[in-house]
Amino acid sequence: MPSQRHGVVPNSDYGLLLDLLNCHSTPGDEGEVRIQLCRRLLDLGWSVSHHGAYALSAVLPRNAGKKRLLVCAHMDSPGYTVESVDGRDCKLVKLGSPRMPLNEADAVLKTGSALVPVRLFQGEDSAGRETFFCHCDTPVRHGDRACFSASRRRIADGVVESPFLDNRIGCYMLCRLAEHLASGDYAYDVVLGATSCEEVGCIGAPVLAAAVQPDYVICLDATYENPEQHVQLGGGPVITLSDASVILSCDVRDRLLSFFAAQKIPVQTEVYNYSSTDARAFPMVGLPCPVLALLIASRGNHSPAESIAADDIELLADALIALTHCSDLDRVMANAP
Repeated sequence: MPSQRHGVVPNSDYGLLLDLLNCHSTPGDEGEVRIQLCRRLLDLGWSVSHHGAYALSAVLPRNAGKKRLLVCAHMDSPGYTVESVDGRDCKLVKLGSPRMPLNEADAVLKTGSALVPVRLFQGEDSAGRETFFCHCDTPVRHGDRACFSASRRRIADGVVESPFLDNRIGCYMLCRLAEHLASGDYAYDVVLGATSCEEVGCIGAPVLAAAVQPDYVICLDATYENPEQHVQLGGGPVITLSDASVILSCDVRDRLLSFFAAQKIPVQTEVYNYSSTDARAFPMVGLPCPVLALLIASRGNHSPAESIAADDIELLADALIALTHCSDLDRVMANAP
């Protein structure tokens, strides 16, 4: 796919991304995204393995025996589950941290195999606690799921706007990378991984980590636009230097920045002492591999109208390809002993 970094991106260029954005995939119910990923990876000649309901991985058998580079994304997005039903009124609780800036939003209630449009409301109960509720004319069961409506998906004027960009964009990037790598021979045994439940405790990532046992890890995710840290849409991929799941030394930071500067790929950096991604799973299960959290900046993260820059999609693809072509990831990513 040719890069079109300074113009309107035709919808046809991102058909797979739009398909992924149309999927229901609340934590623990990632089947629709899993099916899309499996079909695409198998079509491109990758061998796919399922690790229970927690994760999947894909490899090209011809690269077996080389050092293993895992590139992973998560399949779930924040949503809601039905806590109680009183006639046609449903009370819901959050799965992850969805955000409704206007305290109401168009949503879809998944009742078994049916998808029912509803209006979702946020309010407070008599004790001042946050509550979520909707009205549904069709039968609803305890534990049914709800998510924002994807009817606002659009790509125009160089901007992608849709719910679920965190982290359907990561799943889309796995497919972009799979297509690039399918016909070549590389220095690494690249494994593409996708996990469940990142939004509710990173449940799937430890299973993936144990199954793959990588030598290097790149975790794809979305992050927040942050003017104070100069993280903005269109500024290139975002490297997390510090958060609740990963912390890079100044030496690793400088080597990564030098690497991307040599590739003429602009990157941004962010620092937090809260929030986390799947990156935490790898050291937590005892793996010594270096882990890089490589993200894309979004506006309205976890809301019904997230936005990212199409330029950043292409720059993130460039960054991933550059890393898979790097002949010495130890030098670029690893802390010095």
